[in-house]
Amino acid sequence: GGLGKSKIPVVIDVPPVLLVPGIGGSIMVDPKTQLRVWIRLYEAEYYFKRFMWGRWNSTTKTLDPLEGQPRVEPLLTGHGLDAIRNLDPSVHWPIYDYVSYFDSIITVLEYEGWVPGLNLFGMPWDWRQSMCWPSTLERMKETLLKAQRLNRGRKVKLVSHSMGALVIKCFISTYPEIAAATIDTWLSIAAPWQGAGAKIYTELLQGYNLGNLVLDPSCAKGVSMVAPSVYELLPSGLFTWTDPPLINFSMKGVPFSFKPSGPMRYDIPMRNANVNYTVVLPDSGTILPESFNDECWNLSEASRERIAHVTLPPGVKFYNVYGVNQSTPLVMDFGEVGDWPDLMTKEVRFYSGDGDGTVATESSMAHGFEAAGETAVSCTHQGMLMDKTVLKQVSDFVYERL
Repeated sequence: GGLGKSKIPVVIDVPPVLLVPGIGGSIMVDPKTQLRVWIRLYEAEYYFKRFMWGRWNSTTKTLDPLEGQPRVEPLLTGHGLDAIRNLDPSVHWPIYDYVSYFDSIITVLEYEGWVPGLNLFGMPWDWRQSMCWPSTLERMKETLLKAQRLNRGRKVKLVSHSMGALVIKCFISTYPEIAAATIDTWLSIAAPWQGAGAKIYTELLQGYNLGNLVLDPSCAKGVSMVAPSVYELLPSGLFTWTDPPLINFSMKGVPFSFKPSGPMRYDIPMRNANVNYTVVLPDSGTILPESFNDECWNLSEASRERIAHVTLPPGVKFYNVYGVNQSTPLVMDFGEVGDWPDLMTKEVRFYSGDGDGTVATESSMAHGFEAAGETAVSCTHQGMLMDKTVLKQVSDFVYERL
């Protein structure tokens, strides 16, 4: 089927390419019915609460489904491309841009002769789980080996967006030999190498809808509190920040400033604000306590530690594309608060720095690798995947013109 779409005869010999999405960037479905539960703009909240919310399982370190609900998974059809192309396929212009994801990149590659399932693959993942979640890394291993096998042993080119880069770091740290044997080159776009800025603080204090227009922030917070990936996106305490993301306020006249490391770390206000935080389960109305999750936090600390010293497999050429010139929240300022729980509801003021609107430039540049190329793009975090400069960069990357 895929062959018919190509505009030029498929005799050109192109290297295999694997696309790796970020947090929120994979369509999630109930595998039995293929019902789409993320992202959907219609009845979003109804489906999100029932299928995406879950309970933390201390034994397996996994977010499990609520009682009586199926375990949802990333959509795996179309060689992993259906899940990452366009996050709500039922949506068309005028808000298409808002849910379009890897669509432009996939379209360019298909136009230039790449064939889904032969030399073009996607790597959707359950982005509520840890970025080092074993089943994600296992599927990545299988996908890389398959891509290589179908292409006479050629190594694979990776293109990642956002947190997808951290999943790749986890993969390299877990399967160094396979990474060395299968990865050729890697182009990372908009990666939060040292975590996201103050937007991610918002997610664990007041909720943040990951950009789904119709989802209430408190509904999103219901999954965030038990989603290791969200904790993993908090600013790294292992990194020496020039402009650290901060949480500032005064309480009873005493000023406080919480930072990514040291005794006044940002997890303190998150713990104290969320002590009595609860969610009301859909249907049953059961009230579930969901305070700051220590196990998710410890897991996130272990993940940050695990990827902090990852080196590129020998011979892998790495390119970093990052966003600039977009006002990016760096500091949360609550002014005067009466007590900790006020941080969950009080109107907050953000002070911004440079970045892509989501990830500060300081974090998106701090990959810690020897880069073969660095490109700053004046563009938003999501918009980069549709930006002409970036699309040209992707094209040059896969054709080895960089």
